[in-house]
Amino acid sequence: MATKVSKLKPQAPEIAARTGVQPTRGFKKKARTRQLLIESALRIYARKGMVDLALNELAEEAGVSSGTIYNYFRSREDVLEAVGLSLAIELSQQVSNLTLDVTRGAQRLSIGVRTFVKQAVRDPQWARAVIQVIHYANGFKTALTENVRADLQLGVEQGDFQYADENVALAFVVSATAGAMTTIVDGYTADGHDGLVAEMVLRGLGMPGQKARCIARAPYPRGLPVQK
Repeated sequence: MATKVSKLKPQAPEIAARTGVQPTRGFKKKARTRQLLIESALRIYARKGMVDLALNELAEEAGVSSGTIYNYFRSREDVLEAVGLSLAIELSQQVSNLTLDVTRGAQRLSIGVRTFVKQAVRDPQWARAVIQVIHYANGFKTALTENVRADLQLGVEQGDFQYADENVALAFVVSATAGAMTTIVDGYTADGHDGLVAEMVLRGLGMPGQKARCIARAPYPRGLPVQK
């Protein structure tokens, strides 16, 4: 199931920064309600999977009326897209902030892969929801792969990566990371799980084994606010 990708509705801080006009109390309330619905949907997805969402169940989970749901989402596909984009933006932004001063594409990519795997180990329910979103929501893929593509291109320019097709390489990184998260959800973890996955990804992109191992096992940068 693929969903149509649309732009996220601007939130209060974005509007204020762009226009200099503070959003009304009503707008802020709508933004809070929409976020409440997204968080409630994420809990349902973590328990049941993406295909089982019913809008009346979402209303019950969020503690709002069924009619309220339709003020924000017309279908469960709309909910899925919103959740996927929210997840992608949140963790991808954390990775971007962490790697601002990292100049090598291979290091940036490794940190990104490790971040998602670390979070999966810490919170398998979160991982279950993200895996479902990766499979079903184009919005998540778009937001996530934007950063991955840039890291791949930088890695090629710096001579660290060698691959025949960028889109295939992009799909490989996302799929390998999602696959590693799936093993965690299924109950398997290994010592240094995040480093193992990152090393395999770097090797798959054409990096020599010893160099891939060094980058993937390097001390993890401090300061990343991994979700709890």
